[in-house]
Amino acid sequence: MSLCSHKSCRLKHQVWLPSTSHPGSEVKKHPWCIHCGLVKNISGDRPYKLGYWMNVLSNITYGFSLKQIQKRLIAKELSSHLCFNDTYGVTGSSQKELFKKIVKKYCSIDKHSIDPFIY
Repeated sequence: MSLCSHKSCRLKHQVWLPSTSHPGSEVKKHPWCIHCGLVKNISGDRPYKLGYWMNVLSNITYGFSLKQIQKRLIAKELSSHLCFNDTYGVTGSSQKELFKKIVKKYCSIDKHSIDPFIY
């Protein structure tokens, strides 16, 4: 995935793909970027921009009293991942798992304790 100024292909050039990653799921037409070829996520599992995840981090900070350095390290790593900046072809669940992994890396918070903070 790259930081591309995505431009979706025309309707007649869209490709037929499963709508979710589950086997046997419904097949739908998916647009893809004419610049980089990345297929757009059209599932209900919507991704969020970096600001959303920073708000979640802020809420976790109040719940678990994180230190300033922990917040900065987490924020720096979040902003370095393209899936939080370029949401064209990523799923929300993959973002959620990556977010929990990054928070767990810098804090001793259980992954299941993070779930209530993600709206």
